[in-house]
Amino acid sequence: MTQTLAREQPPECPVVAFPQPKLFHLNRHENLHSCNDGGAWKIHSGYVRSLTWNSEGESVPLGFWSKGDIVSNAIAQAHPYQVQCLTAVSVEYLGNTYGYSQAAVLAQIRQSNDLMRIAYCRQTEQRLLQFVCWLAGAFGETTPAGRQVLIKLTHQEIAESIGATRVTISRLLKVLERAGKISWTAHEKIIYKKTFEQFYEYLCQTGSISGNAQY
Repeated sequence: MTQTLAREQPPECPVVAFPQPKLFHLNRHENLHSCNDGGAWKIHSGYVRSLTWNSEGESVPLGFWSKGDIVSNAIAQAHPYQVQCLTAVSVEYLGNTYGYSQAAVLAQIRQSNDLMRIAYCRQTEQRLLQFVCWLAGAFGETTPAGRQVLIKLTHQEIAESIGATRVTISRLLKVLERAGKISWTAHEKIIYKKTFEQFYEYLCQTGSISGNAQY
């Protein structure tokens, strides 16, 4: 008689459920709290800027951040310190005992150096061009016309970033548009290809940026 042997079934592997990060959703102009006590936030979507103030109470941006970046005063080491939402954002609170990676620290140093070099350009028009090209390289995408800036800043926020006045920025943006170097409207911010290549190459040569933007 042929006996049918029951085939042993492999044991079922337990399903491990990894906890999903708890996300907080904030609107433009809202601030991330707990940053001053060393609390860390990870950006999941949207754009924020970190900033401090000078002795005259004027805003001094320390960096601009997007998806994947981690922001905290424990990294920036600035007092006072604030992280402000530039768009609607989704963020994850990592607590004040988060172990910071070398990459996060270097990103803060690199951005601070970038903004400082740009801010010390003497001519305001050149300073503005360097800044918008830097934005296009760090937070932009390639289009047939050139490089489109994805992070949208007001004229006042641009002015604070490069040490100018809002009125001056508004005037110079129009000058650059008439010169055919940029297109700066409510719907799109494009640095035309020739302008971007010229200034981006200069910024790379001076070490102001790492040169990651590709055409």
